[in-house]
Amino acid sequence: MKKIILFFLSALCVFQAQADERSAELLERMRNQMRDWTSYRVEFTASTEDEGTTNGTLTVNGKRFAAQVGGQELYFDGATLWNYQPRNNEVTIERLDPEQPNVLSNPSRLLNVDPGDYVHRSLPDVSTAGGKKLRVVELTPKAQTQDYTTITLYIDPETALLKRISIATPSSDRPIEMTLRKLQTNVPVSEATFRFDPKAHPGVEVIDFR
Repeated sequence: MKKIILFFLSALCVFQAQADERSAELLERMRNQMRDWTSYRVEFTASTEDEGTTNGTLTVNGKRFAAQVGGQELYFDGATLWNYQPRNNEVTIERLDPEQPNVLSNPSRLLNVDPGDYVHRSLPDVSTAGGKKLRVVELTPKAQTQDYTTITLYIDPETALLKRISIATPSSDRPIEMTLRKLQTNVPVSEATFRFDPKAHPGVEVIDFR
């Protein structure tokens, strides 16, 4: 009996090593193709337990990003983060470390996942409604965060493009679900793309934490 148990444990370890190699190879393919993009813009649908379903956009150039989702606008120029709430005409300004791996505070890391920031493993493939197979990679952050516990990526194995993201949070029984609807690469951007312009929002209340 002891030999049988050891055999199964050994087989499990081999399978886990193969799964980790598979996830590492897929994540590296994702990163390699992104190195050829000067910028990109993603249109997505996001679903949360509290907010329901909404559409959004994310534009990224290097470590800079601009995002609009759920009545909220984020702008990051590589040093300063502006969080604008149109309903209140209020903007919060703070510093953000561009190396911050937290995907909820630094959306530029959503597609450009650094495998070194996570313990990652492959999960069984899933099929889309159209019958297409997607590879599934689960990421557990090495640096503990209260924002989320795991991130699950659903990747097209033919193109190595991300199709869906699921983010499990400790504050909700349902994960945040993001479905990528459209991807444009090498889109034109400027400094203004990643900076909040107070002149375009007369009477805006500014809360500056810098």
